[in-house]
Amino acid sequence: MRSKTIKKASKYFKIGKYNKVLQLLESQVFRYRQNFDFFYYLGISCINTSDFGGGYSYLKRAIDIKPDDINTMAGLALVHLKRQEKSEALQLWFKILDIDPNNKLAKKGLEILKKYTKQEDFFEYLESGKFLNLLPGRKSLNRVIGIFIIVFISLLIAISTFLYLNNDFLNEGLKRPEISVIKLNNFGSVTNNNLISDYVFTDKEIRKLFESVREYFDNFQDNLAMREINRLLLSNADNETKEKVRLLSSYITIPDFSTLKTNFSYQDFLETPKLYNNCYIHWKGRLSNLIITETVIKFDFLVGYDEKKILEGIIPVTLDFGARIDSDFPIEVLGKIVESDNSYVIEAVSVHQYQ
Repeated sequence: MRSKTIKKASKYFKIGKYNKVLQLLESQVFRYRQNFDFFYYLGISCINTSDFGGGYSYLKRAIDIKPDDINTMAGLALVHLKRQEKSEALQLWFKILDIDPNNKLAKKGLEILKKYTKQEDFFEYLESGKFLNLLPGRKSLNRVIGIFIIVFISLLIAISTFLYLNNDFLNEGLKRPEISVIKLNNFGSVTNNNLISDYVFTDKEIRKLFESVREYFDNFQDNLAMREINRLLLSNADNETKEKVRLLSSYITIPDFSTLKTNFSYQDFLETPKLYNNCYIHWKGRLSNLIITETVIKFDFLVGYDEKKILEGIIPVTLDFGARIDSDFPIEVLGKIVESDNSYVIEAVSVHQYQ
């Protein structure tokens, strides 16, 4: 019986939400080591998001579990084709035809190699992206585009009508009621000038900063809100104000790669690290000193070194979930900056490797 996670991934997979499949499954590698569907969904999803290295790794594991699966072999053949490894692709297509003599994908693959014998023609074919039609479950591009246009126009009409009829309701609905009830007192001072602080503000400036935090929350700019929360916590605001600010910080939501609206740079962080404590970042780079145990993955993140040209800095990263990590490939990390032992680490929320 399939788990709820695999069933959910299957639904995303069938409707083409491949990024959702990756977000759902990549952190579960330790849990599903022997599950064919797990590795197949990940492999095909990686290919559909242009991560051919990841697709190869996952499909190789899937074929280890289920050696004669035709769709997995077809996926691997496509990766070999993309890498211009024609003989490897041929072997897989011939193996597919041994099992299923009428397999259309394998026959089409053989026809492609016969048609594009000149290297420049073959390279142009790969560049066009048409080779993706050899992927299992891939629908005709024209059909997909036609369906997309119809659905898009229908949605556009429906959304436009809804916005026109419900403008006032939407403006009100964007507000977050749990935030709106947290307010500063209207009377009295909100400063404590006896404190030693990094930022010294007037009463008026603190009230304005507090309201800016609430506005950021209302606009779902949680990362900007967290930065300004830190600014207030590091300021001469009084204890009552800081307690309310800490309460606001408890409403920060965890983003994913698609929902992180404001991404702070490594240079932003380097200038004033305290200001970015508990803020989320999405940085690219490479890793070194990889350590994998049964409960945690750790590595040093070489920020900005993804193309091996500029090293912006090095910061430790920890993962408390399973993930496919290979030090040979660049990596992008989504995580939270956290102060630890008078230094800073990134507690990863999600990682993604690419070629």
